[in-house]
Amino acid sequence: MHTLGFTMRRRIVILALLLSTVLGWLPASSALATSWGEGYIPNVPLVAQDGRTVRLYDDLIKNKIVLVNFIYAGCKEVCPLVTARMAQLHQKLGDRMGRDIFFYSISLDPEHDTPAVLKAHAQAFHAGPGWLFLTGTPEDIAVVRYKLGERGKGLADHRNDAMAGNGATGEWERTSLFMDLGQLALVVLNMDPAFRDQPGVMPGAAYAGMTPTPYVNQPGQALFVKTCASCHTIGRGDLVGPDLQGVLGRRNRAWLEQFIQSPGAMRAKQDPTATALAARFPNISMPNLGLSPTDVEDLLAYLEFRTGQTAAPAPSDAGSHQHTSGHEPAALSKP
Repeated sequence: MHTLGFTMRRRIVILALLLSTVLGWLPASSALATSWGEGYIPNVPLVAQDGRTVRLYDDLIKNKIVLVNFIYAGCKEVCPLVTARMAQLHQKLGDRMGRDIFFYSISLDPEHDTPAVLKAHAQAFHAGPGWLFLTGTPEDIAVVRYKLGERGKGLADHRNDAMAGNGATGEWERTSLFMDLGQLALVVLNMDPAFRDQPGVMPGAAYAGMTPTPYVNQPGQALFVKTCASCHTIGRGDLVGPDLQGVLGRRNRAWLEQFIQSPGAMRAKQDPTATALAARFPNISMPNLGLSPTDVEDLLAYLEFRTGQTAAPAPSDAGSHQHTSGHEPAALSKP
């Protein structure tokens, strides 16, 4: 029997990620811990997005608390969502990043993902202190991925989780990047014995300083948090993609429905608005999320609730894609 088609595999992966987000409200530990020390972690040379050559164990792992994942910078499907979640977590961990905690996103496509490509990728996600995007020779990358449990044979089936570790104690734990953000922060923070052993520290300590999304009893909110909030805000400015405040006043419902469901197809047929969005956010394109028409309606209903706007009426002439504000369009775009 032949393997599943790529579209079906993509939808299965996305559904699995959404399920893992829901399950993320359970206790933070998402996998059995393991112990990997100096003799296990390969000390191969890798190259960061700024061109520096570093040693994986000596420079990046030894005596550090880290979160490591693997990416394809050219991926247009799940990888951008994963990296966007890393960006959210980076922001939530605040000034611990680059001081107590370090993130490493290692390319699985070293022949394409040069330091220059990874630098543009890092900039697209506003990567801050302590977060390196790394590449190397195919041989060295093969060793690293195998040792850290990434055994996928290609873009369609590689892992989309991460390894949290403590290079001083040798403790490592696999975790989903799509669990509840506070629980994910705890997975990383608990790698530090000094944090987890503090007397009186409550499990919710990781939530300190986090801004919650206003709650409404509406299905679209959960979907927005899971699929959109990593890359978009509502009224707080552009993130990886544009701010969605006012989007329902600028775009008609039919266009929004088409773009949310099939952004790749809209770009392929050179839809003017989709093309303008791709030009405005050139390094990261919104992936096809495999959302159903009902999912899209729920998302639009939630945006209507949050912004107090209904979608703009359908255009009546061919000039409907012209922009009268003088700004680039800010429709749903990059995740």
